[in-house]
Amino acid sequence: MYEVGEAGPAAVLLSRAASGDEQAWRELVDLYAPVIWGVARAFTGNAADAEDVCQATWLSLAENLDRLREPEKLPGWLVTTARREAIRLRRARSREALIGLDTDHLEGAERSEAAENLVMRMVSASRLAQAFGALPQRCQQLLRVLAVTPEASYAQVSEALGIPRGTIGPKKSRCLAELRKRLFGAELPKEVAG
Repeated sequence: MYEVGEAGPAAVLLSRAASGDEQAWRELVDLYAPVIWGVARAFTGNAADAEDVCQATWLSLAENLDRLREPEKLPGWLVTTARREAIRLRRARSREALIGLDTDHLEGAERSEAAENLVMRMVSASRLAQAFGALPQRCQQLLRVLAVTPEASYAQVSEALGIPRGTIGPKKSRCLAELRKRLFGAELPKEVAG
C-alpha cells in the first residue's frame, strides 16, 4: 500500500508518459491492456472490433492525458472509456447490420420465421442488456472483466478496478444473483434453476 501523499503506480506512469517517456507508455499498456481488452471483448463479441476499441481507448488516453485530475482512478477511467467506445462501435455495427439485413432470397414462411427468430434474439439480447444495465456500475465492470478475461488474476482485477482482492469472489456471486433476479424475477426458469 502507499503512504499518504505517496503517488501510486498509475500516477507515476502517467506523469512519465505525459513527459514523453516511451517506457512509461509501454508499462501502462502492459499493466492495463488485459483489462481494456476484456471490456472491449465483452462488449463487442469479436477480436477485430475489440482491437478497434482498445486502440480508441489508448488514443483517448493520449488525447486526455493532461486532463486526468485523479491518476489513481486511471483503471476506472480506462474501463469506462473502453465501455463507451465499445458501445459506440456496437451501435454503429447494429445500424449497419439492420441496413444490410437481406431476406429477399427467402420464401414467405421462411422469411417470416427468420424475422421472428431475429426479433426473438433481439428481445432476449435487449432484456439481458436492460437487466445488466440496471446493475450497479461496479457490478457491471466486475462481471465484464471477469467474463472476458478469465485468465486475469484476482490481483490484476483488483488493481484494474480498484477493489480489494478478497472481495472479488463474493462480489461476483452477489452481482450474478442480482442479474438473475433482474432477468427472471423471484422465480427462475427450470433450465436456470437446475
